Amino acid sequence: MLIPALASILPAFLWMIYFYRSDKYAPEPKKLVARTFLVGALVGAAMVFSLNELPFYVSMLSLAVFVAPVTEEIAKFLCVRWTVYNRSEFDEPVDGMVYATAAALGFASIENVIYVLNSWASGGAEAGVYVLTGRSILSVPAHALFSSLWGLALGWHKKRKTLKSSILVVVGLLGGMVLHGLFNYLTSENIFGGLLFLTLMAIAWRGVFLLTKRALKSNIPTEVISSE
Repeated sequence: MLIPALASILPAFLWMIYFYRSDKYAPEPKKLVARTFLVGALVGAAMVFSLNELPFYVSMLSLAVFVAPVTEEIAKFLCVRWTVYNRSEFDEPVDGMVYATAAALGFASIENVIYVLNSWASGGAEAGVYVLTGRSILSVPAHALFSSLWGLALGWHKKRKTLKSSILVVVGLLGGMVLHGLFNYLTSENIFGGLLFLTLMAIAWRGVFLLTKRALKSNIPTEVISSE
């Protein structure tokens, strides 16, 4: 089971490299990013097992569409808020996205390991590969997308600390929850639901890209501007 477990973590690791490199002017300390990833993974493990212990009268649909999106996004948010938000290294808007996606991808990696190994054990290698492929293509980047919304808002709030910026954090967190719930609902319906969500995800990714670009411009070093 070691190889399936490592394969389950790899997609999150590769996405983490992508988001880490997005902070191209002032990259965050790798140890701090790795620690946030690890904290997200530990919280993810606790969340998976605790959600499975909910009372029998909580339906699977309610769990997937309402309970999990709310609790998971709050858990990832608290990972960042309690772990790195008050650190001096967290000093520009794009840092919020880097640490938020680190927590989210750590969370997604442990979810991958648990679900893939369970599928592998119950349905064999074919079932395990099927779950791994689907989650690697959809679930892992989706987790990063959901959290990048409130992560960017949290980064702006750290820099400005205004009422408007605090409201944006709430809006970003709610937005992540809504997208998370839509993802769980649409991908559980049928292939058309999955295609619809892919369209919504593409639009959301475009928005995150533009917000990240704006965040980077807010902190371009003077020497870079001079050289251009």
